[in-house]
Amino acid sequence: MGNLEGRTAIVSGAGRGIGRAIAVKLAGEGARVVGLTRTLAKEWGRYAVNVNAVAFGLIRTRLTEAAAAEGGAAIEVQGRAIKVGISDEYFAAAEGSIPLGRAGTVEEAAGAVYLLCTPESDYISGQVVVCGGGFTG
Repeated sequence: MGNLEGRTAIVSGAGRGIGRAIAVKLAGEGARVVGLTRTLAKEWGRYAVNVNAVAFGLIRTRLTEAAAAEGGAAIEVQGRAIKVGISDEYFAAAEGSIPLGRAGTVEEAAGAVYLLCTPESDYISGQVVVCGGGFTG
């Protein structure tokens, strides 16, 4: 994979299809991620450290597909069962709003992070790469 020294990747999400109250909260958090990424890029650049962020759109994972399992699915967090998954109807509607027409894969999500760790990105710093199939909001 090469030398990853001097690389920092901040991973975020491109929230969508969620309730307004949650969307407002996530928008604020997203702005903080962008601000943090740009600030760290300015501060750490003198030490030859690149700082970038990746914001993910809809990515098909074992957690997004869990709702299709019979009876739904849940994960345990600090002793509480938390339901996970996205209904097939919602998933289809969400995919319809993505220009590439589908959710991303975990391999594609990992590829976005890897892209920022390659020598070809040596002069990229302070940026937020959206891995969302062309979805812009």
